[in-house]
Amino acid sequence: MSLSFILVEPARAANVGAAARALKTMGFSELILVNSKVHLEDEAQWVAHGAADVLENVREVSALSNVRDEFDLLVGSTARGRGRPKTYLTPEQLNLRLQAHQGGKMGLVFGREASGLSNDELELCDLYTYVPLKNDYPSMNLAQAIMVYCYALSNLDTVIGLNQTPAPDGQLQALKEKALTLLDRLSVKPDDKLRSWLLDGVSQLQSRDCKIAHQLASDLLKHLRP
Repeated sequence: MSLSFILVEPARAANVGAAARALKTMGFSELILVNSKVHLEDEAQWVAHGAADVLENVREVSALSNVRDEFDLLVGSTARGRGRPKTYLTPEQLNLRLQAHQGGKMGLVFGREASGLSNDELELCDLYTYVPLKNDYPSMNLAQAIMVYCYALSNLDTVIGLNQTPAPDGQLQALKEKALTLLDRLSVKPDDKLRSWLLDGVSQLQSRDCKIAHQLASDLLKHLRP
């Protein structure tokens, strides 16, 4: 298992420098920036302090969609939504969920300082996580949020994979594609809550249940007209 931290259009070099330092401190190394080059600014280097290697190895991509296919699980960090049939995990719950996921490459996505992730970007994610706060304001800034997750997930390398057989990479994404095909065959509209509910449920499956769901979906598709 590997975990990458993905920052979408960060605007402040200090936040990226602090993120690099948090990753380095807690044993992570891969930082991906979407449509941003602020890691090249001097301020990022100053704040990183000892994590220059993380900044030097930052990957730059133009859009989140460009790396979607690289990850078996993509986790979007966001404020907890209302009226949407999705499961929102705390950092501690996310830790347990990722421990249960057997193998694969995972990415934790953070949005813009001012506006977070767009709806289209959230739709690219499989799981959703948020940091519960005692008060709505003041909220955490980007660097603080990343530090919370780095700390909460820092033990993953030591607990994931124990007494487990890794699932084939891409198994979950293949099941999601099959589920979408099934929904289309059943004429379920894109804005129907059933669609969101089913995809959210698929994202929660562990390896054994994922294999069973694959077989069930395949059997259903055989009995439905193309």
